[in-house]
Amino acid sequence: METEKQTIESPSMYAKEPMAADGIVRLSKIEVHPEYLEEYRKYAAEVGEISLRTEPGVLTMYAVCEKENPCRITILETYASQAAYEKHIASDHFQTYKQGTLHMVKSLVLSDQTPLNPANRINNFIQ
Repeated sequence: METEKQTIESPSMYAKEPMAADGIVRLSKIEVHPEYLEEYRKYAAEVGEISLRTEPGVLTMYAVCEKENPCRITILETYASQAAYEKHIASDHFQTYKQGTLHMVKSLVLSDQTPLNPANRINNFIQ
């Protein structure tokens, strides 16, 4: 985890891979138990930032919560390929997030999407 802490504080991100034919665009729809919301948000922010900074195949990690119900969180995730996704979910930082938040999550829906205009790309960055 110390290596990840050093990486998360680094000001730059790795160069990103291009989206392949088997690239993934996904909406992860998560409902968190209210008593865990703040703790969950910290886990989600950390895994998103580490993933963007250290994984060339993780193209987008953009998390938002509903204004009316902040326990409902949606994460737009894009991966350059199926292999990039598999590498991501096998990573130590993702496994730390997943195992650390299992008891916090009330429901999870993974909804793969088809871009209406595949030429459009989201440029994700971290300041």
